[in-house]
Amino acid sequence: MESGQGVGWASVGAVTAGSVRTPKASEQIADRLRGQIVRGEIATGEMLPPEKTLIQYLGVSRPTLREAFRILESEGLITVVTGSRGGAKAQLPDLGIATRQIGQYLQVHNTTLADLLEARTDFETACVRHLANRCPPEGLEAFKRCLAAHRAALDKGVDDPAAFADWVALTAEFHELIAHYCGNKTLEVQVSVLSDVLLQHRQMGIKQREDDVEVPSRTSYIPWVIDDYATLIVLVEARDSAGAERHWRRHLEAATEVTYRNRDRQATVSVFN
Repeated sequence: MESGQGVGWASVGAVTAGSVRTPKASEQIADRLRGQIVRGEIATGEMLPPEKTLIQYLGVSRPTLREAFRILESEGLITVVTGSRGGAKAQLPDLGIATRQIGQYLQVHNTTLADLLEARTDFETACVRHLANRCPPEGLEAFKRCLAAHRAALDKGVDDPAAFADWVALTAEFHELIAHYCGNKTLEVQVSVLSDVLLQHRQMGIKQREDDVEVPSRTSYIPWVIDDYATLIVLVEARDSAGAERHWRRHLEAATEVTYRNRDRQATVSVFN
């Protein structure tokens, strides 16, 4: 065994001719390796053994192994490094892949913007309830830094399309902090994915705004958004979970109505042109 390569992969065992039939062999190899990566038996950042070694241990052909690698790479579980010291390297699952897949699913099934925003409101208010009870000191500091960045951006001006796009990115950061520090991993993932899908949708809207010189500035609502952020921080710091939840639901409902001023609520969620 080559140095630096773990032994966890070896327990995969050979795939016998009687147990696997083409074209499912690559999927079964991918499934076995996927399980070892997710369970940590193959550590993040660890290089898998060379192709020749894996082919011998797994009892499969090179095309089958490479197809298994392509499956795992598409899932964000490995990255294939080229060159003399290249090979397959394990990595943590990428939530961005889930976001793209869910965004595609929503768009294909003609999911409306109203549907997405309704779900975001329900999930994120639940996050805020937990946030008020569980937010650690470093979380509060992160919120305050983000709030300061919002105020600085407003002072500089947000009417310019590029400045407005930067401000939208800051709002995404604030919502991401809510998910990250709420203390519930399942809710964090749900809110993060929905927020990312919504951000992709908004970025398309921003591009349309930049291309349409007739669209007037619509940024008058930004000061009250920032004020609502500040109020939420106060409620979280006071551990007022009920008050924080009520406040944030009102905020999200008001923000939704702002969105509907220039976006059709029945428009299909679009993450691709």
